[in-house]
Amino acid sequence: MAERRFAPQTMATDESPAMLVICLIRSLKNWFGQSSRTQTDGSQLQFGYELLDLPVQEFAETFGPLIYEIQRVWPVQAFGLGSQDELVGLSFPNDGKSAVVRQHSISGLWYNELRDLYLCIQFPEPQTAECMSRLLNAAEYDMEAVALEWKYADFLEQQKLCRIDHTLSFCYVILQEAEDQSRTGVYLSALTAQQKCELWRTFLEKGLPQPEFEWLRNALLQGDIPNWIEWHLALYRVLEELGIRFLCRDGQFVLLDRQGKKLYFGIDHGNSAAQVLMKVLFPLRR
Repeated sequence: MAERRFAPQTMATDESPAMLVICLIRSLKNWFGQSSRTQTDGSQLQFGYELLDLPVQEFAETFGPLIYEIQRVWPVQAFGLGSQDELVGLSFPNDGKSAVVRQHSISGLWYNELRDLYLCIQFPEPQTAECMSRLLNAAEYDMEAVALEWKYADFLEQQKLCRIDHTLSFCYVILQEAEDQSRTGVYLSALTAQQKCELWRTFLEKGLPQPEFEWLRNALLQGDIPNWIEWHLALYRVLEELGIRFLCRDGQFVLLDRQGKKLYFGIDHGNSAAQVLMKVLFPLRR
């Protein structure tokens, strides 16, 4: 083992461990100029970066404090390659007096520069790793928000990533505030194509009112709908899955279920989901 002391150039903010991991991955992307190759292995999340050279001292000064704070809650491992392709582990202990970067290798030599970087963060359970993977993928793509399923609610609330609202269909996490978009517009942008299908399926099968359709109707009235085509494609996919078809008879459009029973929806219906559905299926209707 070889070690060097360093003077931290950054300080970790007083954030939850999950937010610190998000900050770390964003900062690494900016520093390296590339996104990571991310994968989950059970309860472990792994990040790989292909680099020609990694200046160890500068890396430690910039990211050591952040990694140290994260590993106080979740174990973090960092690896690079030294000369002759020797595997070198990096750790960032702190005795309260000074910051240290340690290199762990078979040779025990100190390397000023390494090649490539591999980070592993160990979470307490696979579901936590899965949730963090979703969050980090959104952060690396510079998304303003991410919509997550309710199974992650306890973890998100514990990590102070969102305020849980049980009237909504998903847990919405704001990753960065948008200056030119409303909060509900940001939420709509966060929905995946699969989640849009889930919303349509819930409405068509159960007729449940969902706030997301009210947001969508309001955005429709303002002519500012993010990924509008995805709502079209998601609806047609769900209609096919449920065996629902629409016909034009005597100048009137008709929706029929799998048994051929007529479904009643109108553009003036008070249900916002029905209004959006009619706008998708019959866009020329006035």
